[in-house]
Amino acid sequence: MASADAKQPGYGGKSLLDVLPSELVIQVIEHLATDRHALCSFARTCRLLQIECEKRIYTAIELLSTNDLRAILEAFSRRPERIASVETLKILYRFHDGLGATSQERQAFNACVAQMKALRDWHVESPFDNFKWDEGPGYEWVEQDMEEFRKALEAASFLNSKIAVLQESFTLGDNRLVRQVDVGLSRLERLVIHSHGTSSALWALDGFHCLFRHPSLRYLHASCFVLPADLPVLEPYAKSTPLTTLVFDECDLNPTSVGRILRTPKALRHLTLGENVYNIEIAGIVAPRLSRAPEASLEALKEVAHSLETLTHHDPFWKVLDDSYGHRPIKGDGMRDYHLLKFMDIDPCSFLHQILLCYTQAPPNLKKLRLHHERTRTMDFTARQPLNVFEELPTFQPYTYLSSLKTLEFVQAASSEAWIASPGHICEGERLRERHAYAYKLHKHGIALKMYLQATWRRGLMPPYLHGEPEPELVSVYDSTRIGFRRHITPPEDISSFVVRPNDLLALDELYRSLGTGHLPMLGLPTTCSHTPPPTHANDEEAPETDQLNDADIQHIRNELTRRLNRVWMRMAKADTNERELPDFVLANEDEEIDDSDDLDGEFMEEWFDDEDDEDEDEDMYMDEDEFEEELEQFMTALGGVEVDLDALEGHHVDLTGSADAGDEDGME
Repeated sequence: MASADAKQPGYGGKSLLDVLPSELVIQVIEHLATDRHALCSFARTCRLLQIECEKRIYTAIELLSTNDLRAILEAFSRRPERIASVETLKILYRFHDGLGATSQERQAFNACVAQMKALRDWHVESPFDNFKWDEGPGYEWVEQDMEEFRKALEAASFLNSKIAVLQESFTLGDNRLVRQVDVGLSRLERLVIHSHGTSSALWALDGFHCLFRHPSLRYLHASCFVLPADLPVLEPYAKSTPLTTLVFDECDLNPTSVGRILRTPKALRHLTLGENVYNIEIAGIVAPRLSRAPEASLEALKEVAHSLETLTHHDPFWKVLDDSYGHRPIKGDGMRDYHLLKFMDIDPCSFLHQILLCYTQAPPNLKKLRLHHERTRTMDFTARQPLNVFEELPTFQPYTYLSSLKTLEFVQAASSEAWIASPGHICEGERLRERHAYAYKLHKHGIALKMYLQATWRRGLMPPYLHGEPEPELVSVYDSTRIGFRRHITPPEDISSFVVRPNDLLALDELYRSLGTGHLPMLGLPTTCSHTPPPTHANDEEAPETDQLNDADIQHIRNELTRRLNRVWMRMAKADTNERELPDFVLANEDEEIDDSDDLDGEFMEEWFDDEDDEDEDEDMYMDEDEFEEELEQFMTALGGVEVDLDALEGHHVDLTGSADAGDEDGME
C-alpha cells in the first residue's frame, strides 16, 4: 500500500493531504477524537497528521498502574511537545509491594506534570491510602511526590511580590499580586487530591495553602488534611480567586483558618465542610471543631454570605451528644444575609441546624433542607443505630416556621450488611403509616417530605471514596409528592398469604450468584398479597384527602424499594474492585448489563399506584424441575414464610444456593 506522503499525479507533486483544506483535516480528526486506536493509526499517515492527532491522543491520561510510567515517559522524551497537549490527568496508581522501586520513575513523571501548561482537570490519589502507608515507603509519597506537586502548584499560584520577571500583575487593595501565565498548571480549573501523612490518615496542610490562591482553579476537592490554627499568609489574597466549589472531605477544620480560606474566592457558590467523622474512630478521639465554636464558625462563613448557594456540613458532634436534635441557641443574626442560599445538607447536631431552629436567624430564601444521619461503623450490625429516622422522626413544627422551605429531606446512611438497610425494616407497615401522617402535617404547610437511604456497599468503606470503591447512592424510600394524599381507604385485609412473582425470584437468584461468597447484603424479595386489592390512585381528585395508607399501598412501596435496592447492590457488587478486602469475591454474569437508567432520586415511585403491579414485566417466566420445590420452600421459609406459585414457575430452573454449576449456565432463558 502506497504511503500518503507519496507524491500524487495531478496535485503538483504534493500529497493528497497537502492539498486538502486544513479545516477539513481538523474536522476528520475531531470526528475520530473518541477513538484512540483510529487516531493512532491516522497519526502514522504523515507528519502533519501526527502533530494534529497527538494533540487529541494525549489530551487525557489515566494512570492506574506504575507499570505504565515507563511507556509514557518514553513517549514524552521522544516528543516533549506532547506534554503540552495534556488537559486531563488522573494519577490513580494501584498499591503493590514494589511501589518503592518506582520512586525514580514517579519523580520523572512528576517533573512532567509541572510542565503541563494546558492541564485543566487533575485527579491524584495516593497509592498508600486506606491505611497502607506503613506497608511500604508511604513516607516517600508524602515527602517526594506530594512535595513536587506542591512546588508545581506554588509556581502557578498568585504571589504577593514585586518580582519583575513574572508576566502578569494587578493591584488588589494595597497588594500587588503577580502570576506566571505560561507555566505548568497555570490553567488548572479542577483539582481532586487525596493523600495522607507519613504515618497517619491525616496530613498537614503546610505549604499547600497555595491551593487557595490559584488564579484559575474553580473546583477543589481535598481530603484528610489538618488546618493550622491560622493562615495569615492568605490575608493579601482576599477576593482574588475564581473558586466556585470547595469540598473539604474528612478534614480537621477550625473556624479561624476556614475564615481565611473563605476570604480568598471572589464568589464561592458551593461549599462542603466535611469534618473528620470517620477517621476519628481510628484515632479514638472525637474532635468536632466548628459546632463547638458556633459564633466563630458563623463569622468565618460570613465571608461567602453574598454568593453561597449550597452548603453542606458533615459534623462528628453527634458522637458526643445525647440529643442531636436538641436546641442550643446561638447569639447574633445567624444567616439572614445569605440571600442566595437555596439548599442545605447538614447533620442535626450541626451548628447550622441550630440556626434553622430559630426561624428569625434562618436564611430567608432556603428552598430545600436535607438532614442526614451518618453511618456508624459498628461490627455488630444487628445493634440499633443511635440515629435512625426510619424508626422515628423529629418534631415537625420548627420546620414549618421556615416560610421559604418547600422540601424537607431525611437521609439515613447504612451499609448493605446493616439490618436498618433492609426493605422490611424501612417500610414496616406501622412505621410507614406514621411517616405518611408526618408528611401530611408538613403538606398542610406547603412542605414536601422525602426520605432516602444512603446506601454504602461495605461496612469498611468510608470517605474519601477512592478509585474502584463504589460510592454511596441515595435510594429514595419515601416521596410525598409521588404518593399523594388523596385515596379511598379500604378496610384492612388478611395479609397472611403472599405470592412471589417469578421474575422477582429469578432476579434475586441472579443477584445471589453475582455476589458469590465474599459479601452478603441485606436482601429482600418482593411479594404480592393474594387477598389485597390493587392500590388506590394517589392523584384521584375525586378521592378525599387523608393521611392514611391502604395495605396495598404499603405493599407496593415495599416491593418497589426491594427491587430498587437489589439493583443497587448488584451494581455496587460489579463495580467493587477491592480484592484486598474481598479476596473471595466472585462476579458472575459479567457480560450482562444492569438496567440503571431510572433515576435514584425517586422516579421509580411514579408507577406505584397503577391498577396492575408491574404489567411491563415478563409474564412467561417459569420453572420446571420438580425436585427444586422442596429447596424453594425452604428458601421461602427463611425469607419469612411467603408462598410461591410453583405452577407459574414451570419452564425455568432457579438456583438459590449460590452454586455456579446448577441448572443452565445462567439460570435464565
